[in-house]
Amino acid sequence: MEKAEKTLIACEKVIEGIEDCTITTTSALLQCLKIARLLNDANAIIWLQYEYGGYPRLDSGSIPTEAWSMGYKNGRGYVDNGEKYIFTELASELEEKNAAQQKAVGNYTTNGASVSGDYALLAMDRLTKDVSNATNIMVKSISNTQKHLSVLTGRYYEYALKKQIELSFGNVATSIFSEYRESVDNAFSELSKEALIKLQAIEGKLSSGNSEMYSQALTTCRRLFECTATELFLKHFPNHEQKTYKTKSGKEIDISGDHYKNKLSAVIEKLEDKSTSKSLVGSNIVYLLDWIDNLNDLQCKGVHSEVTKSDAERCILQTYMCLGDIMTMQ
Repeated sequence: MEKAEKTLIACEKVIEGIEDCTITTTSALLQCLKIARLLNDANAIIWLQYEYGGYPRLDSGSIPTEAWSMGYKNGRGYVDNGEKYIFTELASELEEKNAAQQKAVGNYTTNGASVSGDYALLAMDRLTKDVSNATNIMVKSISNTQKHLSVLTGRYYEYALKKQIELSFGNVATSIFSEYRESVDNAFSELSKEALIKLQAIEGKLSSGNSEMYSQALTTCRRLFECTATELFLKHFPNHEQKTYKTKSGKEIDISGDHYKNKLSAVIEKLEDKSTSKSLVGSNIVYLLDWIDNLNDLQCKGVHSEVTKSDAERCILQTYMCLGDIMTMQ
């Protein structure tokens, strides 16, 4: 069984268990810790270890700032007289405390009490008031304990639900992208050797770990656009000799030189007319060209400033999907 599957099972145990009241808060906590471990979620592991084993304390008795902040933002925080505090009882302690309080509150009663003498009425009245006061105090304590338990239960439920959604969506996205990639890769195989070499060059630059190479990866993406646009335009407009192209709307666009976006626009418009079954992709021409504009912005950034790996990865992914959509329209 793979980690992702084990994680989803643990998530379901927490979610269903809390919804059906068949799991204790402590058990939900341990399942969340398992989820964090399987996902290598370092911050969550630290937080949940504090939740299970207790928040650390300095020699002075205070909780370290980082641990205190982690507890506060994860539901343990409250404000009293304008001051911020956190409650530090563990889920297991709160559960035991709640069970003991529930049992104890039933013992506060005047049933079976017997008084006599001249002050019997006064004694019974005082006993009744004492029992009432003790009961009220216990009820408030039970309410506070249950409130804290509910807060912790809610946080564990939220964590498990969030991770379940992330994993489920990721699985769907992975499946969809795998199918998409297969069709796109087949379409890319029709590109020229020059274009395929550029595709291969991008991979080498991304794995280099060098910011200069990341910048070159963005430049290679732009050149791949230019190369692909030229190839597709020559393929679909072999006899077009003018420097401009008239779109269906009557607008003249420049398709000379390095105006590769306009060349792609002309190609997409022709492919849109060519097959009604591909009209959905063709109707997204504006969306595709917006992609290209965004890529241009990234590529310009690569020329004029330091490029991060994240910038390069985003540019490559958008290049792949944008050109992939155009290629699969054919």
